Amino acid sequence: MRWPTIALLVLLPLQWFPFVSSPLGQTRVHQAAIFAFMLYVLARYAMRTYAPVLRASAMFVIANLYFVGAVAAVSIYRGDGAGAAVQHLLYLLVFIAFAGFFYLVAAGREPRVLAILRSAAVLVCGSLLLGLAVAMLVNGVNPLAVLAQSVASGDPEVIERELYRSAFAGFGLDEDDFKGNLRHEIYGSVLLAMLISTWAIRVGPAPSPRQRAFYRGALMVGAVLLAVSLSRAVLLAAACWPLLLVWRSARRGELTPRQVAGVFTAAAAGGVLLVSGLGAVISNRFVADTDGYESRAGNYAIALREIPAYWLTGGFDTVGVSSHNFAVDTWLREGVFAFVPAAAIVATVLVVFVSLAWRVDRLPLHLVPVVAALALPLVRMGTSGGGSIPPVQWLALAFAAGALAAWRSNDGDDPGSTQPTGSYGTAVPENVGAATRTLATARTGA
Repeated sequence: MRWPTIALLVLLPLQWFPFVSSPLGQTRVHQAAIFAFMLYVLARYAMRTYAPVLRASAMFVIANLYFVGAVAAVSIYRGDGAGAAVQHLLYLLVFIAFAGFFYLVAAGREPRVLAILRSAAVLVCGSLLLGLAVAMLVNGVNPLAVLAQSVASGDPEVIERELYRSAFAGFGLDEDDFKGNLRHEIYGSVLLAMLISTWAIRVGPAPSPRQRAFYRGALMVGAVLLAVSLSRAVLLAAACWPLLLVWRSARRGELTPRQVAGVFTAAAAGGVLLVSGLGAVISNRFVADTDGYESRAGNYAIALREIPAYWLTGGFDTVGVSSHNFAVDTWLREGVFAFVPAAAIVATVLVVFVSLAWRVDRLPLHLVPVVAALALPLVRMGTSGGGSIPPVQWLALAFAAGALAAWRSNDGDDPGSTQPTGSYGTAVPENVGAATRTLATARTGA
């Protein structure tokens, strides 16, 4: 499993490179890697391997199956074909396969893969930097000059227009592709890799000094990449990670030396941003760059106006006027029968995230990045259009589902024990067992 995992992580951020055209549309390199890895995992492990994941995320899986059936039925009724339903079903299989994979790694069945996952941030950040370097070289983009121009003007649009749009030109992308999910998904993969690395570092055997050094360096590089991405969705999701750590410390009434060091590091990074001028660019992206907000508000107004005419079986083309909300776009495109499971999908993930975030002080430290991973698909389901869940969000959901299912199984090995350990190798506080079993019984996994 080591080489397939390495290949997946290396190809995951290279999302602007086309792979092949198919009846479902243009397949890009990262999608091909995801589907290939899914097939490899499903062929390698017996079906009973996925039972714990399916039990823990039953409500999520059932809602998605209902969604697939509803979309297929209304699409065939309108004579549009079942392409959207088939695509969603494929990604549901991706979710199950990847959740099973992370479950096995967390359960100690793939110790060598755990070592690879500790370097996930290194592989993804390194691959993205190399890919961007090639793209900029091919298209003659000078990133330092673009950054200097953006900082001098305080205009975030300069980076978006002169850096990313220019760099991605010539790789089979049109204007709609660039304005869609591309940049958010690329940097979403960076954030996800940082969360996976942090989780992997904190479970299993103690990491080597070399692993820790590469991990810390990759986190710093990843933080810089997220800052220059100017992706509001990804930055908002990333902000949930430190907020969860602060909330956990406040609820537990403790502040560790590592957290103190983190505060000083964050303060130093903020000072560097202010001095460099990049901080003003990021601030303007959220505050002054209001075109996106106004466009989104206008699209929501159109959606609310059109829903009464398309509420039953859908059929409204959201291209160009997407509300960028998974549930709302689904209602417009596929009707109320698909909207109900779409809303249930969002609600299931939201309930699990809020439940775990509220109890984060009773969770072991290694689960904090797992809970934070749920923020990424939640934010993106409220900001990505087309009535579909983008690929990286499925991986984030699968990571959380697999890691949480393994921890819950470990917690249930000996219900009478107040300090269960198991494959995670981390003692669990006494007051966490009841909350975990309640969540497991409810089966509202992500």
